[in-house]
Amino acid sequence: MPRILFVTQYHYLRHTGGAELQCWMLAREFVRRGWDVHYVSENDRPDAPRELDGVALHYIPETAVRNGNNREECRRILRELNPDAVYNRVFNIYTSYAISLAPDNAVTIWAAAGQHDGEVSTTLGELWQTKSLKQFLVLVPRILRTRFLARKAALHANVQLAQSREQLERLTRQGFHPVLLRNSLANTAETALQKHEGKPLVLWVGSIKQWKRPELFIELAQRCADLECEFVMAGEFHDSKSQTVVERAGRELFNFRYAGFVPPEQIGKLYDKAHILVSTSRAEGFPNTFTQVWLRGVPVLSLDVDPDGLLSREGFGAVTSDTTGLEQKLRELIADQGLRRQIGLRASEFAKKEFDLQANVDRLENLIKKRLQTT
Repeated sequence: MPRILFVTQYHYLRHTGGAELQCWMLAREFVRRGWDVHYVSENDRPDAPRELDGVALHYIPETAVRNGNNREECRRILRELNPDAVYNRVFNIYTSYAISLAPDNAVTIWAAAGQHDGEVSTTLGELWQTKSLKQFLVLVPRILRTRFLARKAALHANVQLAQSREQLERLTRQGFHPVLLRNSLANTAETALQKHEGKPLVLWVGSIKQWKRPELFIELAQRCADLECEFVMAGEFHDSKSQTVVERAGRELFNFRYAGFVPPEQIGKLYDKAHILVSTSRAEGFPNTFTQVWLRGVPVLSLDVDPDGLLSREGFGAVTSDTTGLEQKLRELIADQGLRRQIGLRASEFAKKEFDLQANVDRLENLIKKRLQTT
């Protein structure tokens, strides 16, 4: 029985981000295919499970990574398990640990997630915009060192994965040799299409932090107070400034509701109710929220983020550069139920074909097995 080890900072139970969701779907599918699957991540909770859905879970301290202690913990686990394949997603110090400490005969896989994964200094702009000067000066050396080590390791991964054609081209220019492997969706055949009946629900889902600009969704709700629709925001707060803005809006705006943090097992029900998804993030890799709502036949309206031109060229919604344009597109979709259905149907057909979990794992498994045969 082949063994695969996933090495990430967090498990989906600890942090419900898109990268964690993708890792967990892959891990469970490898279990279904008869692999011995292990998952190492940070977790200090004493009640954290040691096994879930057939995946053995291994934990390392949540704070030790700051002084490098988790390197030795990762080394110990890799030696004990001696996996045939080691998978890492995102771009942080665990990219370095997973790939540089993997057994010599193991196939190493690195999957890019964020827009700037693979690059060393491009995230400093985000840091400058969201941190104080003191915090910025403290964090910069640590971040540059971490991303340098991550890049050095990722370049040596046997299999390098991009989740969009844009990311594939960018990584290639950066000296990588990636292949395209889309994000995955599970249970696509069981997901019902949105009928676009009744009062429209305009949804925003994600980590609530300054980089994702949640205040612009609130501004959109204010601009569209005359429309017969409801604006709902769901996600976990990551900074006090964003939390203050969102909680104030929840008290003052009659058409806005903060749904709080929605657990992974319940978020699908919220997607089922949505008529339109809005994204206000400055940048993304390939948002899982897009694929989730496209599967359900829901258009996406986005500020700036347009992965592979699927909004601007394929028309699975619309992308704009300012809130005025976002408001205009929203008003058009709210007023035209038939247009929402038409866009949603095409988006759903595309999602079922492009983001199928079975097809994606077929390809990843073949890449791993092919590499194992040459080692």
